Amino acid sequence: MTPHILGFCGTAKNTGKTTAMKAIMDGAASRNFVVALTSIGYDGELVDHITGLPKPRIYALPGTLVAIADSCAKGSTAEIEILKRTDIVTALGKVVIGRVRKPGLILLAGPTKSKEIREINQMIAEYGCDLILVDGALNRIAPMVETDGIIMATGAARQTDIELLTAETAAISSVYRLPLWQPPQNEETVLQVGSILDDEMAADAMAQVKKETKDIVISGIIGKMGFQALLADALPLLEGKNLILNDPIKLLVSGSPIDLQEWIVRLRDNQTGILVKRQVDLRMITINPFYPRYRYASHDYEAAYVDKEALKQLMRENVAVPVINVLDEDEETLLAIALKEEK
Repeated sequence: MTPHILGFCGTAKNTGKTTAMKAIMDGAASRNFVVALTSIGYDGELVDHITGLPKPRIYALPGTLVAIADSCAKGSTAEIEILKRTDIVTALGKVVIGRVRKPGLILLAGPTKSKEIREINQMIAEYGCDLILVDGALNRIAPMVETDGIIMATGAARQTDIELLTAETAAISSVYRLPLWQPPQNEETVLQVGSILDDEMAADAMAQVKKETKDIVISGIIGKMGFQALLADALPLLEGKNLILNDPIKLLVSGSPIDLQEWIVRLRDNQTGILVKRQVDLRMITINPFYPRYRYASHDYEAAYVDKEALKQLMRENVAVPVINVLDEDEETLLAIALKEEK
């Protein structure tokens, strides 16, 4: 059986990504699933190094598979039997695949490239598992294209203004729902270009556009300056044409999600389509009312909260995917939503 692969990312520190991941693990345990864990890069702090507040850790049960850097396997409190040593190198050593024999905390650090995540997922599957969980973050999200679906955590730690936070989250959600491009039979209507990061690269790309060009396929990314250049100088040329990106994540690295949504709307108003070659399924958005509030008198941080019901209501009214406060839902329901068994 091919395992289901879920990716987890947070829009900022302390938005509840690890709590969401733990809840999914608990739901999986209730079904006796064999779970595998890996990470894009490193995320294993006991406390937040800025605020000093405790951070949740990943506690792994016996039978859990892990694909982590060798030094993390040695530094975890869980007892891990090494099953395979790979040639995939990280800053914390080569990635090893292991199985938890005695329960404990896991230090998660793994591959950083999409190709490596794909290889690790294939290796893990050989040992038999039902669910692979990939830990990531919004600033290291590119390899998430190798998952079946993403769970994104956001909350007051990102932005305490819940209206602004909701607008940003809705913008991110809309990018994930960009339509899928269907390559035409006539290849002469397709133009292949690289990244568009600035005025010069935008001008170079547009200079290649011909009368018969219908679809402009961008192999890299469009940066903020690239978007601004296209909107300032190329709208007449782009009218009636499509810009094609590899996947939504290539757009999410362009800058502010709200700015990105505005750019897309302006292009659509110009009859310019934005499509993707590969869709990435945003399964769920988890929200966390907590944020670390700085105390000037004592020069430290304390736990603070926005109105959780107001946040949830506003999010659900404006975001087109399931919005969940993990602490208000049971783990089995969360798992069912994550696996698209229910909405």
